[in-house]
Amino acid sequence: MTFRLPENLAPENYPLGWLIDSWHGGGVMEYDNIEAAAYLHEVTIDAVDAGPYLRFISRIWLANEHASAVDKEAPGQWTYDHLTKDVLWSTQTGYLRVNPDAPRREDGSYELEATVATPVGNAQLWVGLINGPRLQMVTDTIVRSGSAADLQAAKFMGGNVASDFFYAYDMEAFGFEMRTYLAGRLSRQFDDSVDAPGKGNVVSSDDAGPAASDVRNESN
Repeated sequence: MTFRLPENLAPENYPLGWLIDSWHGGGVMEYDNIEAAAYLHEVTIDAVDAGPYLRFISRIWLANEHASAVDKEAPGQWTYDHLTKDVLWSTQTGYLRVNPDAPRREDGSYELEATVATPVGNAQLWVGLINGPRLQMVTDTIVRSGSAADLQAAKFMGGNVASDFFYAYDMEAFGFEMRTYLAGRLSRQFDDSVDAPGKGNVVSSDDAGPAASDVRNESN
């Protein structure tokens, strides 16, 4: 796998370098109180602030098509191109970084921290691990207003396989037990804008040090 390391990416966040780009795709949304529905998903992850973190923006639209229109074996780009946007369902913005106080673990993983905010009265702190092209995170703290959705806990698992980003978002909410809410797949857009102000370097798993060597076995 090849990816770009922006010139302004803090060295401690090199393990996150393969995430930096714009991603398009979609998947199926379903929960105890939500009928299965197709959705489109856009995610942008960048380091443009030149701080010791990555910034991300996530937006999800319900699709006009039925959930059966989603081919789970197809690339994220195929799903994005074959669905049409209906209403904007959710948007999130936040920051992600490698924990600067935690050393690399014996298994090669790094500890992660993230803060996430929504425009509907909900904010979350997440913790987790990244090991090469795989990451997993869980909510550590959730703060919500009186009118916000009753989210009790959530977890996220994702990985880069065949250049696509596969993920599952599970949650415990509305009095229901933890279960999968979103399952989707995203394709990289090779968006130069995420590298501003410098274009950065294209690297492979053989020449980018720890961050790249960790992603060498993405298809295993």
